[in-house]
Amino acid sequence: MGARANGSSASKSESHKRNLLLQTLHRKGGASRLQMARELDISNSRVCDLIEEMIAEGLLLEEMVGNDRRGRRGVVVRLNPAYGQLIGFDMEAKRFRMVVTDFAGKILWQHRQALKPPRSRQKLIEEIGGFIDQAMGEVRSKFHQPIAVGVAASGVLDLKKGQVLHYDMLPYATDLPLRDLVASQVQLPCVMENNIRAMTLAEWVNGAGKGMHTFLCVAVRSGVGAGLIINGRLRAGKHGLCGEAGYMVLPDGPDSSKWKNLQQTISESALEIDVDADRWVLSEEMARHSGEILGSQLASMAAIIDPEAIVLAGEMLQPAGPVWPHVVSTFNEHALAELAAHVRILPAQTGPFGAAVGVAHRALYEAFPMAVV
Repeated sequence: MGARANGSSASKSESHKRNLLLQTLHRKGGASRLQMARELDISNSRVCDLIEEMIAEGLLLEEMVGNDRRGRRGVVVRLNPAYGQLIGFDMEAKRFRMVVTDFAGKILWQHRQALKPPRSRQKLIEEIGGFIDQAMGEVRSKFHQPIAVGVAASGVLDLKKGQVLHYDMLPYATDLPLRDLVASQVQLPCVMENNIRAMTLAEWVNGAGKGMHTFLCVAVRSGVGAGLIINGRLRAGKHGLCGEAGYMVLPDGPDSSKWKNLQQTISESALEIDVDADRWVLSEEMARHSGEILGSQLASMAAIIDPEAIVLAGEMLQPAGPVWPHVVSTFNEHALAELAAHVRILPAQTGPFGAAVGVAHRALYEAFPMAVV
């Protein structure tokens, strides 16, 4: 996927610098040459050369903004929105979502559809194929420069193979080669990512985590998942399983064989609520119980990670909803006092399409990867 970005004559080191520069500008939105040189610890002259190359290729644009201290207008460099489009597809147990963003990350189009409980593996594959076919028909009629597709999925994934290994909320997805199924239909380069890690990336680029170096994003949707930014990097873990918070066990009673995990206790599926309905209801007792469980688990996570903030995503965790106050009060009660005083609990800002947007960003980064040097 990186051939278009790197050029055949570029060394790994130069390719790394180019793509590091591009990815950083994508997250920042725009910056001056001097700002980028200082932030990336690359010489100003080299940054200027790289930017000039990328402007000539159409990857970047420069614009005059404001005035500096000497009364001259400053020059800001940013990604060229017209260079091409990125597509993000998000599949969870109850719904499909798809977005198209421009090259700079702005949403141009979005669509979602309920996923009916499939009666067989073949029916699930047919539903996925039908959604992709219908959505891509509309995408192709509206946009003419798609670069790549990101595929976000729930469950335990093998990202190298592009497979859903298993997903408790969708049993027929076991060993599903989702990335290849999508790639065969869209005929574009595809990359796969866990959907909550993808959502975390979206929150880092243009949401509640923008500008942070270490934060945790936890989402309650059909299941429960998390994503983690540590020291300015999205973490996948040694085996690609970082963030599987839904499998955190909740000890309850003497018989450990009957203990449940977060996913089986506080997810939309476990609570049997449909947040896509015009009106959904959760009793005060269930809201309190769910909020206390999640708040206590967040206190434990914070003690290990020491984040700047914890971002909460999913319709169930809206600040005006019934669960939010119980999460916050329980976290403040049980977290290490010094953490409770400094770690902010923030609502996600990227909305229900956050994972689809984030995996479109992920497709961009895979198209312009940073080489190991």
